[in-house]
Amino acid sequence: MMRKGMIFLAFVFLAVTAGALEYFPLQVVFVRPGTPTSIVLATGTPDELANLLFTIVEPPKNGVLLGFPPELVYIPAEGFIGTDWITFLVQAIDGTIFDYGTVQLRVLGPLEMMAPSFRSEGSLTFSGPAFALDSYRFDFGFYGRFVYLDAQAHATWDHTGFSSFRTIAQVELEGDWPSPWRLPITSTLTFNPPTLSLTFWTVDARTLVLGWNIAYYFYYSGADPEMGSYATFTAQGSIDRYSLTSRLKYATLTPTFDEWTLNLSGPWPFCDCPIKWDMEFVQKKAGFDRLGFTMRDVPIPCPICEALRIYLDVRITFTTEMKEVEPALRLWSGLLCVRPLVSLLTPPTGFGFSGLEVYGMEIRCDLPSGYKARFATSFNPERDSAVTGYPDFFEVIQLEGPVIPCCGSPGWWQFSFYFERASGRLFGLAMLDANMYIPISREFIAHARLQAGLIPGAPTKTWVLTLGWRALF
Repeated sequence: MMRKGMIFLAFVFLAVTAGALEYFPLQVVFVRPGTPTSIVLATGTPDELANLLFTIVEPPKNGVLLGFPPELVYIPAEGFIGTDWITFLVQAIDGTIFDYGTVQLRVLGPLEMMAPSFRSEGSLTFSGPAFALDSYRFDFGFYGRFVYLDAQAHATWDHTGFSSFRTIAQVELEGDWPSPWRLPITSTLTFNPPTLSLTFWTVDARTLVLGWNIAYYFYYSGADPEMGSYATFTAQGSIDRYSLTSRLKYATLTPTFDEWTLNLSGPWPFCDCPIKWDMEFVQKKAGFDRLGFTMRDVPIPCPICEALRIYLDVRITFTTEMKEVEPALRLWSGLLCVRPLVSLLTPPTGFGFSGLEVYGMEIRCDLPSGYKARFATSFNPERDSAVTGYPDFFEVIQLEGPVIPCCGSPGWWQFSFYFERASGRLFGLAMLDANMYIPISREFIAHARLQAGLIPGAPTKTWVLTLGWRALF
């Protein structure tokens, strides 16, 4: 056990950034024996994270995983020293694969050292019909651990040149008074090499207080330090059977209140039934923003269909300008789940309903050995993007499942077939999107994605092929 005031430094692997959203598809996390350790798969605003679905494809074999993605806690098994793994899948709400990631958990002794290692990640994107190289990206990292000092640096080259240089350092404070405590503080510096300027700087601090996870996140914008910077304070915990998340956001470099988000969830308190609920309250600087309430898994009796279970989910959202009711029916029969996509129409003023619109249908099927199938179709052209993820297509068929593990490492594949309404093609098939993550070994994953047909946003291209890899050496 480290003594009071001891400082532990660590570096984590490069993140992929998309605006304020950051996700971490390849990480190495150092863990001390028997010590709960935080693992963050992605960071971002509540709205950004709500649009992503995280699935743990393979949990660690030598420890316990607690929490809900993207924020997890890993506790190694008693006496375990060695390497453990987590494999996870990130998908968009429409089911399309967003990314496929791995976390290497290295449980090391207090004074154990590790020889320097290297990390490589890259991708090349080609398109047809001319087989042109559209873009490429190569990222290289150096990593070494010496007792309590971990050092790592990353450099990225793409088709624009030397585009990024980043270091991610973690300082972990630890003490014994008044009770044992740990405070990991992660600092990220990202530079723009061509201009020798700071792109952004982030600081993330997390700790556990009386069973509650307390987090602080600071974002400093190199391009616009005053207006582009912000800080957030988050508290997550539970009271009896109910979960609570409170998030405060302060905008600008001079801290100014910007937003408060409160989320409550749990089982229905008025009966011993499977109904669950959650509530979201958002207050912004200008005043009240929205209040949302959701009831899930409300059973609907059906005496004449004993083999079929019918559930209703209802979300009600209030703002200062409108109210919205979003019901969702699910018909479940063991392996098959059918969900009519329903929207209740409300009058512009007052309460009540002015109509009911069934704008689509979704069917999900869980097959043996972890394989899945999804069929979704839109009846309303204005709702196409909400159903399929693209405004160009009204119908999608998705098949996905695990790749047969090689050398103990799992992979994943997904084939999506998109259809358009007016088409001279067979059955209206407009685009094929094939996505595969193939494990060569535990330390090496190859990635291939092929889009063929009508490519959204690129009408002159007939296909787009991306080949990539992620590796630890």
